[in-house]
Amino acid sequence: MAHLTLELPQELISELEKRAGKSGKSIPDFIREELEFRYLHRLPRRKKGDISDHPEVQRAIRLQDETRKRLEGSGYSGSAVVREMRDRDAKSGD
Repeated sequence: MAHLTLELPQELISELEKRAGKSGKSIPDFIREELEFRYLHRLPRRKKGDISDHPEVQRAIRLQDETRKRLEGSGYSGSAVVREMRDRDAKSGD
């Protein structure tokens, strides 16, 4: 294993300290693992805010689509159910 010395801006060091602390790792271990994931495993870089390609989001969208197709034409209205629940809660709170 090679040793490397880096000069980093204080703002980045503070962020690394915070993230390493949350993960329970030392800063060098945290940096090493992040670099391994990024460069050895070639993880794609994600744009902030775009989660549409996350597997759990894709599953949720599929579930919504399947439910919509199954209930189409049945007269069921999720909005009506929510309104009924809201109205019932409002009456019980009086």
